[in-house]
Amino acid sequence: MRRFSRAVLVFVTVATVGAPAAVADTAPGPVVDTVTAADQAAALTYWTPERMAAVGQDANVPPERLAKPWVGAAPKGVGRFFFTEEPGGDSWCTATAVPSVNRDTVVTASHCVHPGFTRNDTEIKAKNIVFVPAYDRGRAPKGVFAARAFVAPAEHYLMPYDMAMVVLATQRGKHVADATGTQRIAFNTKPTGPANMLGYSGSTLARGEFLMRCTVTATFFNNGAGDGWQTPCDMAGGSSGGPYLADFDGRTGTIFSVVSRGGLDDDLHTTNLEGPTMGDAAKEVYAEASAM
Repeated sequence: MRRFSRAVLVFVTVATVGAPAAVADTAPGPVVDTVTAADQAAALTYWTPERMAAVGQDANVPPERLAKPWVGAAPKGVGRFFFTEEPGGDSWCTATAVPSVNRDTVVTASHCVHPGFTRNDTEIKAKNIVFVPAYDRGRAPKGVFAARAFVAPAEHYLMPYDMAMVVLATQRGKHVADATGTQRIAFNTKPTGPANMLGYSGSTLARGEFLMRCTVTATFFNNGAGDGWQTPCDMAGGSSGGPYLADFDGRTGTIFSVVSRGGLDDDLHTTNLEGPTMGDAAKEVYAEASAM
């Protein structure tokens, strides 16, 4: 099993924080990074509609067999999460707005805000980080929101903790929750029934340009390295950070995990996706981000 990578390259380490103004907290609690106002403004300028539409056009991963394009109005709060890797280039994940005190908070995978390193042990940085709720084929019907902070578990590099909260700046005075609505979120839960998974897949079918959906069974596992959820969903890279939704009615549901990593067959089709259980560490991250 390997993590998703640059969205269109599937299943290697992804993303990072963008030019943070504050150094990450090294305490056992959540890791907090902030983004300057100048960097927020630069990100909004950078991501033109043309650049958003272009970032997935070099996809080379085969089309999904199970996942299908989403039809109709986008579910509340779900959107495409853009950034530029250095070294690397433009890329994306998926994120979802959740209820919060500040009405500015979205959940994604921690590897979409903390990068890791290249094969040469060079730390990857990211900048130009924005969230575009209801993104569809170059359009941003709910606006474009720049990130102002990131909060992740201290052990965010491990799959059981692969979730993060991103706190967004308002857009013309409007909070993201007011612009797009939110999905519910739950911690330390084991839902029953089908899971609906949503993501901006980087396959040659979607190229990140529209939302994809799987309706599957999520199976709980403990492999000795931690708990998680596995599904047969076959969305490609770019779906990282996308929600696992319980009790989904086509508009809203309850997030109980996010896409963390997946497996590939010899033809580069995704064979399965895994996500963390989002326990006490995730709950602490959510509480801190919500109040920022």
